[in-house]
Amino acid sequence: MVSDILLDRSNLPTEAALVLCCATTAATPERSAMASDLAARVRNWDSFIDIAKRHGVLPLVHRYLNLECPAAVPADAMAKLRTQWQLIILYNRHLAAELVRLTSLLNAAGVPAVSFKGPVLAAMAYGSIELRQFVDLDILVRQTDLPRVAEILTAEGYLSPHTRREGLATGYFQECEDAFFADGGMGAVDVHWKVTPRAFRFAPDEESFWRRAHVIELEFGTLTAIAPEDLLLYICVHAAKHGWVTLGSICDVAQILRARPTINLMAMLEEATTLGSRRMFLTGILLAHNLVGAPVQTDVVAIARRDRAIESLARHVAIQLFSGAGPGHTRFDPWAVPLRSIESIRGRMRYVVRRMLAPTMGDYELVQLPASLFPLYWVIRPFRMAVQYGPAFFAALRPVRMRRNCRFSCPPDD
Repeated sequence: MVSDILLDRSNLPTEAALVLCCATTAATPERSAMASDLAARVRNWDSFIDIAKRHGVLPLVHRYLNLECPAAVPADAMAKLRTQWQLIILYNRHLAAELVRLTSLLNAAGVPAVSFKGPVLAAMAYGSIELRQFVDLDILVRQTDLPRVAEILTAEGYLSPHTRREGLATGYFQECEDAFFADGGMGAVDVHWKVTPRAFRFAPDEESFWRRAHVIELEFGTLTAIAPEDLLLYICVHAAKHGWVTLGSICDVAQILRARPTINLMAMLEEATTLGSRRMFLTGILLAHNLVGAPVQTDVVAIARRDRAIESLARHVAIQLFSGAGPGHTRFDPWAVPLRSIESIRGRMRYVVRRMLAPTMGDYELVQLPASLFPLYWVIRPFRMAVQYGPAFFAALRPVRMRRNCRFSCPPDD
């Protein structure tokens, strides 16, 4: 019998517990009473604001405290929180207007694009672009349209770090997107031709995105956007790929479920099972239900809780969410959650091999080979990885060796 509780909130710092309590649009008397109690015990409001911002939930937290228990927050702390929220609103509105403008330019040039994440996710799941933090824009285009997209974005003042763009067009390298950064640092556009990299192909494919896309209306104009079901499954896969490192991803799942109560989760579970993302999907559903109270039908929750691997993975994510960089935290930790999220042994092996050895544009730009010699990049990449990550890897092993030696030579801790 598995526990219904993934995280003992009493073990969290008060500031983190308050962020977790307020990261929702669904207020209840019990939640508001808890928020008031936690707010009365907060010692460092700057730390609280920093945690909310780092986890991408500051707008949600500001909204909850402002509407449900404003008297519980000191005036100066509420003023700082409000200032941060207003800055986020200004940035969000700039990006939303830019997304409509740029996709309109692409459409006028005969280049169709599907928008997802960013303002689209905010509007579809949160009901407002003011309630979700996002830092860039994501669009899906056809790979054959990449040169034209790059030409249009460059003309609009967006620059890509890739200096040899012809390599992207070959489709040989790991990259599934190209980031274009606005001159002056006011945002970026991630241009996707694949929604996930080859090492982590567990989301609906691009043709599904195109086939099921629909038109949505933003304040600044209309967009072609990802379908809600595709968005929900994509968010679960994308967050698993990155290790579920922020509360914001979990809130995204919860808010999609609140905004779209008619979504057939059992049908989505069947699709996720076919795609190999069953564990990723159910982990996201369980986290959203358990941590932020997402409305999930009981039979789906029961399926997730009966699977010990899913329950264990969700508990690991929940515990690590606010743990910070502990003694065992290294840059290699983000491998753990993606690996545990993949159910098949073959899938795990493919993920490790492709993530470590599959050539990237970094390899191509380091050594430019003709297409006939591209297979040599599988030899070049291990050497490049060893130079780039070798010192950090051995530095991460050093504390382990020291702890082993201490078992025999060091006195026990007091």
